[in-house]
Amino acid sequence: MVPIKHILVTTDLSHKSRSAAEYAEWIAAKEKISITLLYCVDTPPLLPYYNANVTFNAFREELLKQERRRLDKYVEKLPPSFRKKAKVVMVEGNASRMIIDFAAKNKVDMIVMNTHGRTGIQHAVLGSIAEKVVRCAPCPVLTIRSDVGRKYSKKVKKKV
Repeated sequence: MVPIKHILVTTDLSHKSRSAAEYAEWIAAKEKISITLLYCVDTPPLLPYYNANVTFNAFREELLKQERRRLDKYVEKLPPSFRKKAKVVMVEGNASRMIIDFAAKNKVDMIVMNTHGRTGIQHAVLGSIAEKVVRCAPCPVLTIRSDVGRKYSKKVKKKV
């Protein structure tokens, strides 16, 4: 088995995505494993937001500031033990591509991420970031279904 030294945890800032952070923390607790929490902001489309008073770059910068504030609030709600251990990173671009690129460039040994479990038309229309990451990641990917992750990780913590 390959030793794990660096775990990448992804988030969409939803309450449900916190279970991925809990799993990563649980895995990292036994060894000296570093954790990076990654949040990806989609690049805004150029045309719908253009007007004469606001340049695209000004709009983009304001969007990034707002998203950074949202990320900071999200991190504040995570357990103190996770906040002490994790490095927080925000990137801009296509989420699946940015996760895969970040993992490759930063020698990540495992990616831990939530999946919303969409099926049917929702999956066809919205796609799946987790599915794309699983197919293309340079390392193993642990996916946690959002609706069961938190319950399970609490059970695991009690047993340990």
